[in-house]
Amino acid sequence: MKPASLLSVPAAALAFALTPAMAADYQYEYDPPIFVEKMPDYVPVEVGSGWYLRGDVSYNLDRPTYQFTMGGSSINNQRYGGGVGAGYHFSDLFRADATINLVAADRFRSGSSNLEHTLWTGMVNAYLDLGTVAGFTPYIGAGIGVAHSRDRINLGGGNDRHEDQFRFAYALNAGLAYRMTDNLSVDAGYQYLSAPQMRYLDVNAGQNRTGVDHHQIRVGLRYNLW
Repeated sequence: MKPASLLSVPAAALAFALTPAMAADYQYEYDPPIFVEKMPDYVPVEVGSGWYLRGDVSYNLDRPTYQFTMGGSSINNQRYGGGVGAGYHFSDLFRADATINLVAADRFRSGSSNLEHTLWTGMVNAYLDLGTVAGFTPYIGAGIGVAHSRDRINLGGGNDRHEDQFRFAYALNAGLAYRMTDNLSVDAGYQYLSAPQMRYLDVNAGQNRTGVDHHQIRVGLRYNLW
């Protein structure tokens, strides 16, 4: 065999060995890249978002339901009341809540004469928040519900009355809330409460009358559950 032929054998073998590697490099270099779609960011679900709790104290500004003097003794009028409730923010402007409230209580004791009167309400209220400036949010609202009156009256002379009443009631509200923290707000407002079909005894006139209303100042706290 000639020397040139002997040299061509290793060269051919080397070329054969390099061919797959070059082909592999070519395939890796020119294949289209593989794109992996980015997974969406995890967004935690807020449990209870929008819900809030509230607690209020109230003070009646106007004449109590029962106010009279008999036998040198005057009736004791409890003008302070209070209530609790829960509500929901449907948007930044609209919210609603349900509340249970002690509105007022009147008591009288003199000899054999006595009187006890209490007024409770269960209300569903809707509010329109009128925007927030520097943490202050004015609002207006209205509500409907049921008023429960309990009268236990023993005054003699036929003026005795033992009655429990459940009557339709409505309320008109206006006030101002201040956000103290992200979750806690203090709320001060006015409420007009009316139970137009509720009966009571006008002791001075000795007559039954219909229609009970109260003008109240209310101060409370609202706690957002988020």
